[in-house]
Amino acid sequence: MQAIAAGQYKKAQYAITKGVEFVQIDLESISEFQEPDLETNMERIRRLGIRYGLHAETPAFGGRELPHLDSAIDLDYERGHRRLLIVLEEAGKLKYEYVLMHSSESTPFLLLGRELQPTDLVDPWGRSFETFIYEQGGTKDFKKNWILNWLWDKNQHYVWIDIMGQTPAAIITEAQQERRLHLQQQKELTLAAGKREAESFTEEQIQLIFKQVEELYEFELKNRFMQHIKSKSLHYGPERTAYYIIAKWMEVNNDPLWEDMIEKSIEYYSKADGKTKDEWLDDKKIEKVNGKWSIENEKFRLENRLWVPSVSAKYIWGHFNQDKCPDKDWKRYEDPKKIIKDYDYKIPFLFETPMASTGIEEYLRFPNPIQMYYLVKEIGFDYSGLAIDIEHMLMCNLDVELSFDLLPDDGGKYVRVVHVGWPTALGPAHIPLPLGSEQQMYLYKMYYKLRQKGFGKNNKDYYIIFERGGGADPIQQSILAIRKIVEFLEKDINPGELLAHPEFFGVQVGQIASYQRQREIIEDHGRDPLKGLIIGPEEKHTFLGKGATEKGKRPEEWDKEELR
Repeated sequence: MQAIAAGQYKKAQYAITKGVEFVQIDLESISEFQEPDLETNMERIRRLGIRYGLHAETPAFGGRELPHLDSAIDLDYERGHRRLLIVLEEAGKLKYEYVLMHSSESTPFLLLGRELQPTDLVDPWGRSFETFIYEQGGTKDFKKNWILNWLWDKNQHYVWIDIMGQTPAAIITEAQQERRLHLQQQKELTLAAGKREAESFTEEQIQLIFKQVEELYEFELKNRFMQHIKSKSLHYGPERTAYYIIAKWMEVNNDPLWEDMIEKSIEYYSKADGKTKDEWLDDKKIEKVNGKWSIENEKFRLENRLWVPSVSAKYIWGHFNQDKCPDKDWKRYEDPKKIIKDYDYKIPFLFETPMASTGIEEYLRFPNPIQMYYLVKEIGFDYSGLAIDIEHMLMCNLDVELSFDLLPDDGGKYVRVVHVGWPTALGPAHIPLPLGSEQQMYLYKMYYKLRQKGFGKNNKDYYIIFERGGGADPIQQSILAIRKIVEFLEKDINPGELLAHPEFFGVQVGQIASYQRQREIIEDHGRDPLKGLIIGPEEKHTFLGKGATEKGKRPEEWDKEELR
């Protein structure tokens, strides 16, 4: 439900008069957990038979300063992890049945070049990026570290441009030119001192000097790079550098969040464009490097919607897998799974399809449930799941039906929550869902696709929730429509057979849209349009004849006029 701005207890009370037994509460600030007597009051709600889930903070009602779990900036990573732990800990105390959060609404990768950020980068576990490079590169020796050597390759100079503003080649060329000028000045000074012949250098000697300069600058530049990625100084979009390097690391290590997720993304975008996969890749001039998807292919790298979701997912994964950090002495962050295990029942942390504002509809880092599926599978079913909001998907310019069709065959079982409302791309709208409407039919068709892939087909709890909007009565017939959707999903009725079941649309004896009730309404009000229009004597007509007598007409005059 949408916030009522009165704290969790009052938000939970809202469900009592709406004919439901479950309510989703929107957390607008972690300060809400300081509400007086909150645990006692939430216990009262449970005694009334009301259960509840928690929607964690989102920029939609929490502001832009909220940290995101896919950030590679040290400060944001730390803040995001700390808030994650607070939310899970408090949700456990209050006996929430799930916690969900939008997957990622951080600054789109494409727009990072205009965002000032500190160049204090971290890896997916939140460690200094310097530590990560030395560790994953295998050595602190600049000449033997594969990551630094890969970065030094001229084809990877986009990384240096993003964080240093210049390519290494340009910096070295400037140094060589300075050295040549210095040599020329030495020669001129020698001549000025009165010597007959200045010391001269052969071209071979000059090239040797240049080579020495290059080797010296290679060391210095790599050292400068390592210092720069742990600096508090501001730069435009240094987070891109972390994403580039983590992408290459994931490729090299055959990370499960890399190849499969990218393949599925390519399949989605090619079909969305009405092309085969090969046609789409040919048009984009995208190809594999040594049999793998790699950002070394420039066209692939520039098509960042293919690979950025993988890196975004890896950072989120790192928050939930602190125990899998290769540095066993790394103890900075508590593992969220430990908090979940501490309670009588596991509270799944669900990743909801995010919202995109106008202008960045297609550019969010991690928007599609077919991508999110791989993350929740890696985190584990007992701890994680998906929350689907079709309105959000439309806002992200996603083809909902295609996304559900391409969801892996077991993908539906990971969908633990769906948010129901009139499907519109102009959200967040949360418009009521009329009983018997085309929108009810459309949503059923979409949810049926999820049902065939496991949605609600095991012993876990699954939730279909109407997110309320503003206005005096923002729910209207939505609860009735949702009950019908649930009833028919449980019966596994194919959407093509719905017309043979008028009760799905409320057309059944006793229901609001039934033939019998509609006939009674017509009988009661069918003559309403005639009020005040018909005048006639009461003796011959069943309608009130007062209007006729007021005009001075006598009953016998009506008889004569009738025979004329």
